[in-house]
Amino acid sequence: MDLFRYPSILLWAAAALAALLFFRFKAEERRLETARLLFGPAFERLTAGPAAARRRLRGLLYIAALGFAAAAAAGPQWGVELTPVTDLKGNIVIAVDTSLSMAARDLKPSRLENARLLLGAIAEKFSDYRIGVVAFAGEGYVQCPLTTDQEAISYFASALTPGMLPEQGTDFSEAIATTLKMLSRYGGQKVMVLITDGEDHSSVLDTALKDAAAQNLKIFTIGIGTPDGELIPMNDSAGNTLEYKKDSGGKTVVSRLGEAQLMKIASRTGAAYLRYADPDAAAEEMRKAVSSLDLEKSKGKGRANFKNRYQWPLALALLLLLIELTLMDKGFRLEFSWLRKAAAPLPRRIAAAIAAAALLGTLTAGLNAADGGALARQGNSAYDKKDWPKAFEYYSRAMEKNPADKRLDFNIGDAFYRMEDYAKAGEFFGQAAGAPKVAARAYYNRGNALYRAGDLPGAIAAYRSALTLAPKDENARFNLQKALEQKKKNSCKNPKEDKKDKDKKDKKDKKDQEKKQQPQDKKDDKQDKEKQEQDKKQEQERKKAEAREKSRQILEMMKEKEKAAARDPQSAQRALRQAGKPPPRPRMEDW
Repeated sequence: MDLFRYPSILLWAAAALAALLFFRFKAEERRLETARLLFGPAFERLTAGPAAARRRLRGLLYIAALGFAAAAAAGPQWGVELTPVTDLKGNIVIAVDTSLSMAARDLKPSRLENARLLLGAIAEKFSDYRIGVVAFAGEGYVQCPLTTDQEAISYFASALTPGMLPEQGTDFSEAIATTLKMLSRYGGQKVMVLITDGEDHSSVLDTALKDAAAQNLKIFTIGIGTPDGELIPMNDSAGNTLEYKKDSGGKTVVSRLGEAQLMKIASRTGAAYLRYADPDAAAEEMRKAVSSLDLEKSKGKGRANFKNRYQWPLALALLLLLIELTLMDKGFRLEFSWLRKAAAPLPRRIAAAIAAAALLGTLTAGLNAADGGALARQGNSAYDKKDWPKAFEYYSRAMEKNPADKRLDFNIGDAFYRMEDYAKAGEFFGQAAGAPKVAARAYYNRGNALYRAGDLPGAIAAYRSALTLAPKDENARFNLQKALEQKKKNSCKNPKEDKKDKDKKDKKDKKDQEKKQQPQDKKDDKQDKEKQEQDKKQEQERKKAEAREKSRQILEMMKEKEKAAARDPQSAQRALRQAGKPPPRPRMEDW
């Protein structure tokens, strides 16, 4: 058992008290040395009286009070208490599809990323339930056993990735069997939430549904995906798309949302089907649907926690401060002179009490700031791994701890920008501009977000604000010029302008701008040489950008062709016959 909940605060407070004792000892030693030189032989009589003893006692009481206040801020804990938990006589198991088809990006950033967000939202809505998590593909595995610990559920949910299980495919019967096994030793109502794209390749689903109905298991289904479907990307370890999934005949696979199968499962077990659109809304609908089952509640002893005992050291600290304030140099006498003599040091003692209270408040506030900093660092780590939703989650939790830190608004805006939610990104960048240190970058990023969102006046205003704070920002100046040109073209509405002429004009304007920004003094050979090297580098960067854009366009064209061929298999077979090749035999392949 840890005696203190926050041992780091205790260590810092102990170091501060040690430094305070050291400097106090040095100051007292210097004071006594000065008094010895001034009073000579009479010094011993002055320091041996009861007044000197009371003064030393006051100092000890003051130091002890600060020590107890620091101990209270560190959160002392001992003893165990059982927290009453309102539990339902029913448990919920959330089964998440982790097959390769869940990597499709018809829902940004991917189907499985949205499933993870939905799982976290359901866990928050059902905080008074025991919740378990099952990951399934061709087989089902228990990812998280039944628990009421929200942190454990979030941790195991973050580990869900497409293709994480050795047996690939999508088999609903395996997920149902694993859920029934988990719930077999629990009584009362049993609920299962199936999160999947609906592509099932099971041959014994009817048998699994009969077993579920026999054990009174309600299976609520949530469809992730779109009916139009999407190609299944095959990514490398860095998350880059290498190709798209193909079946054994070399045909590109298009994964579509199978709602009919999910509706069948829900109706056979007396539950409901829901198409996913937003995690919070879907979780709220699921809460209402499960609540309509009229589960019976029971109250009992639940989670065991250590008792927080901060009241004891805090009470001792206040008591010692009160004793120190009332302790006089010469004690109490039955005369009115003591009031006049005690009133002189009273402001110093009141200041000492205020300083002690301020120290306690500072330590408590420092705890929240430290928690917020740790969450922000976790968000940075998730951002580096390109896990934008997880980074947004950590940044939001950090903002709850430290709402005054505008850097968190900047980071949240960056996460929304990466998730292509440009309207919200612009909103958070605007809030981050309130901090002088990041104001210029925040206005620049806000301009980019609003430009992507189609708000040209807002983007122009943001770029101008960025240039006001950072006049030498060439990127902001160039983007402002492009935004103004776009606004002018939109107002003119000239549809006859050719795209090639537009590109040539953009290149010419860019070159003219670069010429205007170059130094005017051409007599210096060294500056001319640096200018030529800079032009050469810019030309290389431009060619690289054009090459990347061409590659992206080619990849999109190939993707659309493969998707069209997949949607119209008859045209693909006719093309193969014309080429003299036999069409591939159809085969039910699991991915």
